[in-house]
Amino acid sequence: MRENDLDDMFAEFEADAMTSFRPPGVPAVERRVRDRRRRRGRLLAGVGVLLLAGPAGAFAAGRGVDPGPPVPTPTPTMSPPPTDELLDRKVILPDVSGRLTELRFVDARNGWALFDTCDTPDPGAEDCRRTVGRTADGGVTWRPTAPLPDAKGSGRLLPVDERSLTLTVGDGYLVTTDGGAAWSRHPFGSPPPATQAGSATRSGFLVRCPGRDGLGARGMQCPRGELVRIGSGPVRPQPPVLLTGETDHRVIEGGDGRLWLTVRDKGRLTVLVSDDAAATWRKLPTATRAGAGRLLVSPDGADAWLVTVSESEFSVTAATEVWRLVGGRWEQRPGLPDGTSDVAATNGGVLAVTGAYGTVGFWADGRYVDVPAVTAALRIGADGSPSVEVLRDGTVVVTTGSAQIVGVGSGVTRTWTRFS
Repeated sequence: MRENDLDDMFAEFEADAMTSFRPPGVPAVERRVRDRRRRRGRLLAGVGVLLLAGPAGAFAAGRGVDPGPPVPTPTPTMSPPPTDELLDRKVILPDVSGRLTELRFVDARNGWALFDTCDTPDPGAEDCRRTVGRTADGGVTWRPTAPLPDAKGSGRLLPVDERSLTLTVGDGYLVTTDGGAAWSRHPFGSPPPATQAGSATRSGFLVRCPGRDGLGARGMQCPRGELVRIGSGPVRPQPPVLLTGETDHRVIEGGDGRLWLTVRDKGRLTVLVSDDAAATWRKLPTATRAGAGRLLVSPDGADAWLVTVSESEFSVTAATEVWRLVGGRWEQRPGLPDGTSDVAATNGGVLAVTGAYGTVGFWADGRYVDVPAVTAALRIGADGSPSVEVLRDGTVVVTTGSAQIVGVGSGVTRTWTRFS
């Protein structure tokens, strides 16, 4: 699952609105294919991506208000059985105004959807009618939550799990911790624990400015940040590395409870790991040419990877390099396919990969396997490079526009469903 970086999320929703998934007609498809072929030779492959969205990056904390011990990793439910075909499902809430503007799954069965009548990302927009929907059966059925309080501006979803969700709006946060039965309002300056958990690790770790309740991220308005645990405060002692607004720092936690901290400072990447809930830290050796890389950790915590994408000065291709952590040292593995735009770690030594030209597949020890049905749907139905994340239970989610394609299963054997 990618890291939930709220600063990046605010920048994105202020920059442009989430668009509806509207497949073009046949002439538009043919024209788009021709244009893409003409552009292909000029496009730079291997677009670098950030971990942490989502959905993100650090893995979402379980239950939100009282983080407690790490949440056990559930096993994905596969129903119907795996198939090479792509299933299509519409997210429908009867008698609800507006269009589907955002869709966020937290595992194979549970997800949240936002319907909004506002078409522009205007923080000051008024008279927006919005409804949040929830599924608990993998998107087969959806039901609306309790009515939302009135609020200005377009909304964005920041989920924790099947019960806790924050809806960011133009004037603060709307929060539920009971699956949408009730909502509370909070100002931007005082995010509640459930909102903080949306950008923290499974058991509630995040970096923020000392003495503040902000969500913490790059660009902090303080000389030096600190690692904290929601409900417990700053960890003691602090990790042996500088956490400033000028450094790119990320906290990741897998299902085995190990905590990972990466800090990029002036092109150099430092990776620390803790086996005892941030009480002590061990610095990992630097991988060759890994300064531009980023750390990926599988949902079960068993596998750690460094992935680097570096563009050639004299070519439109990119060198996409991969290292796997084996016995405390980084071992280089065969690179990812040319044109890789996003990558996320699944369990069992497998990476989920999307390409700049709408491809989706899996990589394992240098062998790449395409998912033809998903690739075909992306190449016909949407522009731009799809992103990929892996949820806490190993479910793969490919996102493009306001549509999501969800792969439930394990390894390369999955049932794929497109939701829009």
